[in-house]
Amino acid sequence: MTERHTDAGVETDRGPGDALERVRTEPRAHAAAVVVAVGLGLVATWIHWLGLVVGGTLVGLLSPTLPRAIGGALAFGLLVLVAFALSLGSSTGAVLEMTPVVYVTTAAALGLPVVGALSRAVV
Repeated sequence: MTERHTDAGVETDRGPGDALERVRTEPRAHAAAVVVAVGLGLVATWIHWLGLVVGGTLVGLLSPTLPRAIGGALAFGLLVLVAFALSLGSSTGAVLEMTPVVYVTTAAALGLPVVGALSRAVV
């Protein structure tokens, strides 16, 4: 649904696509939206591992280009890994010794957000 607004006597259509374009191009709006997207992605990841895809999708949709979407998704995945390591507390060392599990965890934390960020190629 689009709304009609008049700017200096000229009618313009403003819809969801215009808001997304504004968030992608204006630095202040982009920064605020990315902070919200990362926060939502972290909460979703804390609830279920598919939150990695959700977080990558949110960060990717806010990015102006596909390469920046993939870079943002990788950064989100690294942030999730750091948050996970911090949540382990004193048992971090023991978990790092579980090499097959650590490989899967790292691959999932970096790969799943990138899969979500590929939605930027569609939108």
